[in-house]
Amino acid sequence: MVGILFAVFTSLLLPIAAFSYAIASKRWLPFLLGVLAFSISQLLLRIPLLDLLQKHSTTYILIGSTKPILFALILGFSAGIFEELARYLLMKFFMKKKDWTSGFIFGLGHGGVEAVLFLGLGALTALFSPVSFIYGGEYFLGGAERFFAITLHISLSIIVLRSVVERRIVFLIVAILIHGITNSLIGIIPQFMKGSHALITLELVFAVTAFITFIYSLIIKRKGILR
Repeated sequence: MVGILFAVFTSLLLPIAAFSYAIASKRWLPFLLGVLAFSISQLLLRIPLLDLLQKHSTTYILIGSTKPILFALILGFSAGIFEELARYLLMKFFMKKKDWTSGFIFGLGHGGVEAVLFLGLGALTALFSPVSFIYGGEYFLGGAERFFAITLHISLSIIVLRSVVERRIVFLIVAILIHGITNSLIGIIPQFMKGSHALITLELVFAVTAFITFIYSLIIKRKGILR
């Protein structure tokens, strides 16, 4: 039960609190653009495209069944390309205030809606299940992963915003690489580790990546690159 409550907190209550903060600080637009960045890039474009390939592309199916590492890289970097490009375009053309705080809130919106859709609603349903105690550990790890993911989305948003403000495409590429590699490891690490070892390793990788990138985002603020 504790694990499910933790998952509800990180993937449902935290995004709701973030949205409330965005409204209170009159920065609802960056939050909304973050939500749109995820929704457009994943729900409207990438996931339907991958479903289409799964149904109609023999090559795609063959790669998935015979070359798991290449398949993981395709999935991982497609997520990085679609999401970071969506971030870049929405920030460049629709976000009026291009400061550090707006980038932070943009990341909250992006990571928040992903957390709600991928875990929050399911965790809320599980909370009222009579057998919820069986899945407590899994939901705790899921909640931790969503927390790290939200942190990473905040950091990537600030990196991409730097690309927009400074008009240097290199930072967009950096964000795509970080996102792509991190997502690819979801499919790569289980090829070399099994069971709980793979899961724990993945969570540690997410935690370290989120921590390092967030520290970098703070450095960007401290140096005045984004005010």
